[in-house]
Parts: sequence; C-alpha cells; structure tokens
Amino acid sequence: MSRFLPLMLALLVALPAGLSSTAAKAQGVEKFFGHFEGSGISENADSIYFAVSVRDLDVKFSAAPNGGFTLDWTTVTREKGDPNNPKVKRKQAALTFMPAKNPGVYRTESGGDPLDGAPIWWSRVDGNSLYTYRMQINEDGTWQVQKYVRTVSGSGMELVFESIQDGEQVRQVKARLIKVGN
Repeated sequence: MSRFLPLMLALLVALPAGLSSTAAKAQGVEKFFGHFEGSGISENADSIYFAVSVRDLDVKFSAAPNGGFTLDWTTVTREKGDPNNPKVKRKQAALTFMPAKNPGVYRTESGGDPLDGAPIWWSRVDGNSLYTYRMQINEDGTWQVQKYVRTVSGSGMELVFESIQDGEQVRQVKARLIKVGN
C-alpha cells in the first residue's frame, strides 16, 4: 500500500489541474461552434397594432486562425405585400473576431472612423451566453446599438436580438435554433 501512496498523491495533485483546464475551455467560445438553424418573432413598439414578423435564421460559428472565431449568419424575413406571396428579404453578414486583451472579450478589425458611420463590433463570453454588439454613429450624431445574446444549451441555441436607437428600443427578436451541424 505504501508504494501506491506516491502515485495516489500525484493523481490527486494532477486531477484539479486537469479539471481547471477543462473548465477553462468550457468558459471559452468553443461551446458556440457549430451550425444552427431556427426561427423567431420580431416585435417593435407598433406590434400591438400591427402583425409581428417571423424570421428564419441560420448561424454558423467556427474557429478562426487568430485564436478567435468567425460568425456567419443569414436572416430571412417575409413581410409586406400579399400575405400569400410576401416580399422576401435576405440579410447576410460574416465577421471574424479576434481575442482582445481581456479574457473572454473579442473584437473585429476596425473598418474606419465611427464618426464617419463605420460600425464597431465586439463580443464577450459570459457563461453559456455570447454577447455580440454593433455600435454605429449616424450622420446626424445619433447612435444605434444592436445587441445579440446567443445562449447555448443542450443541442440548441436561444437568440435575443435588440436594436436600440438613441436609448429607445426599436426592435426585439426572440428565436430558438437547433444545432444541425458542426
């Protein structure tokens, strides 16, 4: 038994170290990697008077060579026009985020001067949620922030999107997506 004591002590010392590195990975952005699809409901201040709109969503997260991640998403809306044949709008975006100096915070390369209308994008990980922000200063000096909160659980993702114009919420979208691929 005494010859096993050093081995058992070594295992007890190594076990917490192994758990910490696993826990550290669980805190990172890797848990969001994959391909998610789903739909959601868009609401704004007029939604109590007018119909809400449904949005189809496609979101892909993948590792980027810079230690960050690439976020690629498509939103499809069907609204306006004939209810049996509504107008279809498709919006796509792809961004690559790199680690910022603070752990769990990511940024994109700046595309210009925010006072000339160039948006600023950044993300942060908080538990099972990834917060992504887009800030833009409009020509008239007002500001707009878009906030995406993507929370993973099981085989799915919950998305809450908010568009805020000069402190007033303009739109909110709540959606559920399922993981359909890696």
